Amino acid sequence: MAARDNLHSHVVAWLKVILPLAALALLSTLFLVARTGDPDATLPFSEKDLEEMASEQRVEGPEFAGLTEDGRAINLSAETATPRDSKASVVDAVQVRGRFETGDDGTITMRADAGTVYSDESQAHLHGNVRVATSTGFTIDTEQLRAALDRTDMEAPGVVTAEGPLGRIDAGRMEVTQEGSDRGDVRVVFKDGVKLIYVPQNQ
Repeated sequence: MAARDNLHSHVVAWLKVILPLAALALLSTLFLVARTGDPDATLPFSEKDLEEMASEQRVEGPEFAGLTEDGRAINLSAETATPRDSKASVVDAVQVRGRFETGDDGTITMRADAGTVYSDESQAHLHGNVRVATSTGFTIDTEQLRAALDRTDMEAPGVVTAEGPLGRIDAGRMEVTQEGSDRGDVRVVFKDGVKLIYVPQNQ
């Protein structure tokens, strides 16, 4: 009996040590599992991105439609637009698209990588891979284009390259205006070192 009592006492004494250690081992394993993961993993947005998203008032897919003073329809759209101030008097846009009526079912379409709309001045300034296409068959490429939003008045202040029914035109700048008043014809004028390469139409 004495041997059994001694064995029982030894087992109980060991269990008093082993069980708490086992419990600590299990708890530490739980914490290790909870912390296991990709040490290089990051949040989808950085702290800077989150701050910008919270502070900016970005608009997705904005669109503006109206009429000029001479009654021509105008439409502008963009992928995103961000106002510079609370009044939204100046708005920066990305991937801008535009469409102007020229009369007699004619149109001028525009596209650019980016642009800025100045509502107080009724102006839109486009820049970056600007392309203007007319319903008469001309495509005009330039880097900058200024367009009025209240009348028919556009200007490309830098080098332009145009291709159309007449061939290829290179010029230092281009202006698009209306002849006379009351929905007169729209006139496209190339200026400064104009060079025309005439390409006869195939018969």
